Amino acid sequence: MSKKQNQTIETKAKILEAAHSLFSKKGYNAASIEEIAALTGTSKANIYYHFKSKEGLIFSLLDQNEAEWKALWKEQRTHYDTITAFLNAMVEISLTRNLQHPLSRAIKEFLDDSLGKPGEVREKIIAKFEDSRLYHENLIKDGIDSGEFKPGNPAILSVVFETMIRGLFEASQGMELKQSLELYQTALHVFFTGISNKTD
Repeated sequence: MSKKQNQTIETKAKILEAAHSLFSKKGYNAASIEEIAALTGTSKANIYYHFKSKEGLIFSLLDQNEAEWKALWKEQRTHYDTITAFLNAMVEISLTRNLQHPLSRAIKEFLDDSLGKPGEVREKIIAKFEDSRLYHENLIKDGIDSGEFKPGNPAILSVVFETMIRGLFEASQGMELKQSLELYQTALHVFFTGISNKTD
């Protein structure tokens, strides 16, 4: 790798670190490119060169977060014998971690603002949602194939699951962790009872 490539990687990492810090402290809407530039000692033009926009910055942070989650889910999958147990555990882990995650407020602000506006940013967010749905579709399909879940359409069931999780996220805003966990666990019990292949 050339010196220039190393410098580019270091510069982008420094900018992302500053963006993470400001978004965590001030939220997405209140943080500005000017502040990020000042914190990194670089220019606004340099930030725009590497990330194109403020949206580009938070998408890069979302990509980092997503990569961490995928690694965690892949590692955790080996610890559970059933899809039901795995998804219950991962939703609980995710909920606990998200409530404590420094970027949670910034990400919610960004999503709430961007999903209501047509354009490329909205399409990229929808694509991320679709990636998540497909992941859950494959898990549900595995459960159907193994006999854990009764026969059904995994694509439709994954839409139901994703919609439920997003609705729970909105409904749990402002709740304490204990309340949120009870809400999620109740909903998951209803969902998995509905698709379970157990007859008793």
